[in-house]
Amino acid sequence: MRRLVPALSLIATLAACQPAAPTVDLAAEEAAIRAQVTAFNTAVAAYDEAGAVAIYAPDAVLMPPNQGRQVGPDFLTQMIAGLEPLKAAFAVTPTAVMVTASGDLALEEGTWKTSIPMADGTSFEDYGKYLVGWKKTNGTWLVQYDIWNSDNAPPQAAAQ
Repeated sequence: MRRLVPALSLIATLAACQPAAPTVDLAAEEAAIRAQVTAFNTAVAAYDEAGAVAIYAPDAVLMPPNQGRQVGPDFLTQMIAGLEPLKAAFAVTPTAVMVTASGDLALEEGTWKTSIPMADGTSFEDYGKYLVGWKKTNGTWLVQYDIWNSDNAPPQAAAQ
């Protein structure tokens, strides 16, 4: 028992000397992600493919509706490039951003809306929801996973 007391005392002393775990400012991390979302919306509004793609990790996984899984920037580049000829507007609105305690992963939930002017003066509107998985890489938040779907019913099949 005499040997155990000094050993326990040493363990307690060493434990008390350990540096505290780094504290992550979750509000600041959330604000940084929301700033990236604003930058994305700004790039899309300007039909700036490179600006939009810069917010995504090079190996980002995109899961668009009614299409296969896409990896890398090519699909997003083509999607943004396709908006300009249509004069389409597209924007996302985060409703929740949850950052992990470690401060290097986050999940964003939100809504999106697109509007395309039609030749007859009306506009085609589509909207839905999305989830984005963020990963902090070299101090910058980048989209690692992006999945979205429409709230609208699928189009009806043509009568035969």
